[in-house]
Amino acid sequence: MKRYIFTIFFTAFFSLFAHGTPIKIGSLSNPNVVVAFVMKEKNYAEMQFVPVMGDVSTMVGLMKSGKVDAVFVNYEAAQKLAKDLNWVYAGSSISKAVHIITTEPIKDKTDLERFNIVGSFRGGSPDILFRKLNIKKEPLFTDLNIAVQLFLKGEYNAIFLPEPHVSNVILKMKKLNKNYYVYDILSLYNTPYRYPINALLVKDLETQKILVEATKKVVEFIENNPEETVKIFNKNFKNYFNMEFPSAALEEAIKNKRLKFEYFEHKE
Repeated sequence: MKRYIFTIFFTAFFSLFAHGTPIKIGSLSNPNVVVAFVMKEKNYAEMQFVPVMGDVSTMVGLMKSGKVDAVFVNYEAAQKLAKDLNWVYAGSSISKAVHIITTEPIKDKTDLERFNIVGSFRGGSPDILFRKLNIKKEPLFTDLNIAVQLFLKGEYNAIFLPEPHVSNVILKMKKLNKNYYVYDILSLYNTPYRYPINALLVKDLETQKILVEATKKVVEFIENNPEETVKIFNKNFKNYFNMEFPSAALEEAIKNKRLKFEYFEHKE
């Protein structure tokens, strides 16, 4: 009888302890953190956010050391990391983020050949997605602020960036009373292929199950509550990263659906 009672007590204690252990989720300071912050704030999963300072190599170190149980990262990096570290791809939470802004309208991607194009974030999703368009004319890659200034001054008549930086440029263009045209970079592909912007990687299938359900709740919340989403983001971003972020642009991006949060599992 005593052994039976002890077994029940031990099982209950272990289950309570296991349930109360938060899942540690890491991300760089990009729109991926919106999902993590809402998940944490709304208690959609028992989680702890781990800010990743640096680049993907910093994230790899955290993954190898066991300091994170899951990460949000761009899809290209996710493909390699999942294979190298034997982690599980758990889907994407962003279906639209990278756009091209031009000073004149375009019909299709071939029209871009006549533009002088500037961009930023070399090696990231904007760079990779743009290059898949196979535009013969090489764009200029430079610092974000320099790229924006070159475009606003008219030295370049097209710029490609991820959100919320796209909306930040658009807000500046409106103040300057300048014409602009915005194109989702994925809409310029002549293919039914759906290319994921980001990816959620997890250490095991149990973590995957929990976070997939939580992520689905998050994207629904963001869709219906853009203002509250921005408030949650602002509070957490400043707390974790101690940096400024264009929150007005973020709200503009979400409301206009240029930054689209949507969960889906990508299949090759």
